[in-house]
Amino acid sequence: MAFEELRLHVDRSGREPKVFMLTAGTLGMARARSQFSSNFFGCAGFRIIDNTFFKDVEEGIKAALASKAEIVVLCAADDDYTELAPKVLAGLGGKATLVIAGAPESQPQLEAAGIKNFIRVTSHVLETLNTYVRALAPSLTHI
Repeated sequence: MAFEELRLHVDRSGREPKVFMLTAGTLGMARARSQFSSNFFGCAGFRIIDNTFFKDVEEGIKAALASKAEIVVLCAADDDYTELAPKVLAGLGGKATLVIAGAPESQPQLEAAGIKNFIRVTSHVLETLNTYVRALAPSLTHI
């Protein structure tokens, strides 16, 4: 019931928050994490902008910015995040919230670089989604 209430709340807000899947690095993990992340955000009524794969992370950043998405989810393999995530964070220039899909061992280094948002299978989905809804627009606050 709580998920339906959250989705209805977002739907009735008159906004359509966008989440851009920036798939890069190792193709298999990028696609798997993109599917997970699409479902994660999609259940709250966020508009998902999925992408097959970006061979060049700069191309992905450019597409993400052009989409005007409020959230950009970097979907890659754990080993790819150390190199890719700081580039994406810098490339976004604060114009979107960067989220990392997964629980890479490099998370402490990524956090030290300013990356604070991670989603994974162990995330409390409803609580996490409410956090993003509150961050995007206080008027959309659900709980």
